[in-house]
Parts: sequence; structure tokens; C-alpha cells
Amino acid sequence: MRKVSRIVLLLVVGALFIIATGCSNQENKQDEKAKQLEIRNKQNKQALITIHDAAKKGRLPNQQWQAGETTFQQVQDQLGEADKVERDNKGTYAVYVKEQLKLGLTENNLVYKLRTVESKLDDVTQSQTREILGAPDKLGQVDEQTAFVYELNDEYQLTLLFSSSENDASIAEVAVLHKPRAEIQAVIEGMQLDEKLGQLILMGVRGPQLDSVAKALIQDRHVGGIILFTRNFVSVSQSLSLINDLKQANTNAKTPLFISADEEGGRVTRLPKGLVKTPSNREVGIAENGKYAYDVGELIGRKMSAFGLNMNFAPVLDVDSNPDNPVIGDRSYGNDAQLVSKAGIQQANGMASQHVIPVVKHFPGHGDTSVDSHINLPVITHNKERLKNVELLPFKQAIEGGVNAVMVGHLLVEAYDPKTPASFSKIIIQDLLRDELQFDGVVITDDLVMGAIEENYTIGEVAVQSIVAGGDILLVGHRYTPVNELLTALQDALNEGVITEQRINQSVERILLLKQQYGVEDISKEQVDVEELNQQTKELIKKIQSGN
Repeated sequence: MRKVSRIVLLLVVGALFIIATGCSNQENKQDEKAKQLEIRNKQNKQALITIHDAAKKGRLPNQQWQAGETTFQQVQDQLGEADKVERDNKGTYAVYVKEQLKLGLTENNLVYKLRTVESKLDDVTQSQTREILGAPDKLGQVDEQTAFVYELNDEYQLTLLFSSSENDASIAEVAVLHKPRAEIQAVIEGMQLDEKLGQLILMGVRGPQLDSVAKALIQDRHVGGIILFTRNFVSVSQSLSLINDLKQANTNAKTPLFISADEEGGRVTRLPKGLVKTPSNREVGIAENGKYAYDVGELIGRKMSAFGLNMNFAPVLDVDSNPDNPVIGDRSYGNDAQLVSKAGIQQANGMASQHVIPVVKHFPGHGDTSVDSHINLPVITHNKERLKNVELLPFKQAIEGGVNAVMVGHLLVEAYDPKTPASFSKIIIQDLLRDELQFDGVVITDDLVMGAIEENYTIGEVAVQSIVAGGDILLVGHRYTPVNELLTALQDALNEGVITEQRINQSVERILLLKQQYGVEDISKEQVDVEELNQQTKELIKKIQSGN
């Protein structure tokens, strides 16, 4: 009996030991699971924060691409040809299947959106994301999937797409968007063809008031820019009224107007006579090697901005190397290419500080000519080495300095293109300016209503060739008939397949980006403080003359 009791006791003790051991093992397993969960949560948190921080700079972790900066060509150089490139009504996309990468491309083949499957986040839920990154700025739905959108800064947006709309759904895709480029793509997609063509035109206005023809060209033909001359500036109040009327006429347009002038300083000034003239470029060049160029540019920008102007066809980057030049002279800073480069860049920066777009001119260099292109076609006979060391140098350095707009002159530059003037030469605009000098901004022709063109070509022919060559804006400073001729010629070229709509879109993208970069708006100005502007001008003239 005692033996049986002992056996029972041993069995009970054994069972209790097994139960205790099992409980201990269960607790250990639970502890291990808890530790693993804690580790995983930390990893998830770190992965999300890493993605968030990278996206603030337009990047995805472990990738060198930057939305808004990287070109599709750079991606192709690294990854090879995309597995497919698809275009729909929302834009163009390049897909790399192995890399699980989808790129949104602008019309100019710049990557503005990076989208990828992120395997490190495949168990991060919506609730966890809210806990780590906070509530999203916007919620979206994509094919019954929920998207969290975070506005990171003025430049970039982060989107996290979850596998379903359920709260415990995990992250399936991550996308980084360059907002300025995306906004431009959205505007382009919403534009009709005639609206796009209108953006390629910058026209003059007949007189001191907005007439019905100019108003109709803005409203019905969607002209995207205006250039004003001395004939348009009679008085301060009248000038303000004209510019405000131009903006008012554009109220229903999808994009604001460029309103421009040639306000170089010295003898080339357009603003009303009530304003004291800004010193000429030659005076600026002489004064301590261009020391005051920035101040002069800033003052010009302040004057133009006061009237509501937002674009200036200046500074002149022509090197004055020919004393017989009938058109440049004191419009140039001097005969030294380095001085012209230094002073021109500083003056451009001064204008830009006042949100006035500087358009450097007259590419590839009008300094050594003996013919005025307003009358007939100048011919430049220098070899390429000379051109690179003198005429092209200021433009090259200005492009490297970040200039956004270049005016191309009506010049026959034999060393590059002995047959076609620069303003519509593919060799000069695309091969030299865009490819060799790496300029990706807006290219504007000199006025097409000039002797160099009218004496030798038809304006419609030149317009089409300029766009085909890589130009963006066609300048028509005088008369209204040529504006309609240009638009008709461009439409015919599209119908005949000489120009594609995608090519038009490329120019429209550059134009809209320039307007966006400088904050161009159709906002009226109420008054101009002439006394203050004149006082600032007199003080600057005194400094330049005294060298202090």
C-alpha cells in the first residue's frame, strides 16, 4: 500500500514537473515571440523613418536616383533599356521589372516620380504607419487600395500604397514625387493643342492701350507672352494700366503671361521717361571691372517688377570685339570675354533676385559683326576655337551659373552651320547649345520681324524650323498678322507630321517650369513709387561714377 502511494506521489510530482516545464517553455516561447516582435517593430519603424527622410530629398533608400533631377538617360546608362515604356492619359512611365521600379517621366525625359515595391515594409500596417509617421496629409484610393500621402516640403511628396483598404493591410508600394514637375505635367495633360501652341508665341502690342486684336490673340489664340517697347510706355499710370489690362485679359488661361521688355540700361530702355535711366553695360564694365553689375541688375529688376513686368531681354553677353559693330557698342560690358561673363552673370543674378527672368542674348555672340540683324543677316567667319574662347565663353559660364533663358540671334555662324542662321539652326540650338553646353532651359528667338529674316525667309518656315531645331519661344515684336501666320504654320507642320505634339509638349514643359520657378502671376499692380526708384538710381549712378 505504501509502495502504491509512493508511486502515485511520484507520478503526481512528475506531472507537476512536466506541467511546470511546459509552462516555462511556453513562457519562453512567448518571451521570444515578444522579443522578435519588438525587434521587428523597431526594424519597421527604422525602415519607415529611413524612407521618409530619403523622400524629403526626392530619393528612395539605397538608390542614386533623385526625382526632379535625374534624367531617364542616366537611369538607362546604369540599368540599361527599360523592360517597357508605356504612355497613357496620365503620362509616360518606364518599368524595370527585375528592379521592381517604375519611373514617371516628364515630356523632356526627366524622372519626376520614383515608385517601387518595398519588401522591408510588407508587414507594416496602416495603424503602425500612422503611429510612426503620423496621420497622412491626404488619403487616396487606387484600385480599392488605400494610399497615404505625406507632403514633405515644397518639393517632394511621399505616397505609401497599402495592399487593400483594410486597416491591417500592409505597405505594397512606395512612391516619391517631385511636386513642381508633377504639377506641370498635370497642366500639360489638361491643355488643348491650340493652348500649347499659344505658349510658344511671345508677341508685341500695337500701342499704349490694349486693343481688341491683341486681346483676342491672348484669349482666343492663347498667346503665352508679351513684349513691350517704347511705344507702349507713355507714362507711369498708362504703363501700369496697360500691363494690368494684359493680365486681366489672360484671367481664364491655364498659365500666366510672360510680360517682357528690353530693359538693358543706357540707351536701350523701355520704361517711361519719368524714370531715371539705369547706367549702360559699358559704364558698368568700366567701373572697377564690373563691381556694380549685381546692383544694377537688382535695380533693373526692382523697376520692372514695380510695373508688373516679369521677363527682361538682358543682360547682353556679346563681347564688343568689333569697333565697327553698328548695333552692340556700349550695350556690351567691353571687349574682354571674362569681364562680359563676370558682369553679365552678376547682373542676371541681380534681376533674378527681384523675380524678373533674365534672358541672356544674343547667342552665339553678336559682338563681332558689321551688319545689324535688324536690317539684314550678319555673317560670322571665325573658327570654332576663336568662338569658344571669346563669343561663346560668357554664354557657357552663364549656363553653368544657372541661367534659365537664352535668346538666339539671327546670325550665320559659318564654323558651325554655314547654311542656316542660328535662330533656327539645329546644329546651333540642339547640338551646340543644348547638347554641348548642356542648356536645358528656354530658348527664345530674336524678333522674327527683322530684316535678317524678312529679307531672306518666310516667317512660317523659320518658325517651324526653330521648333524642330530645339527652340521654344518665337518672338514677334511687331504687327499682328505674323502671329497668326506662325500659329497656322505650326498647326500645318503638326498635321503633316513635321512636328509631333510630344515635341510641342517638351517646349511647353520648359516654358511652364520657367514661369513656375520665377513665381510668374497675373496679379495687378496698383502704383509705382517713382520717387523712390529714381532716388535709388541716382545713388547707384553716384557710386559707379565715384568708384565707392
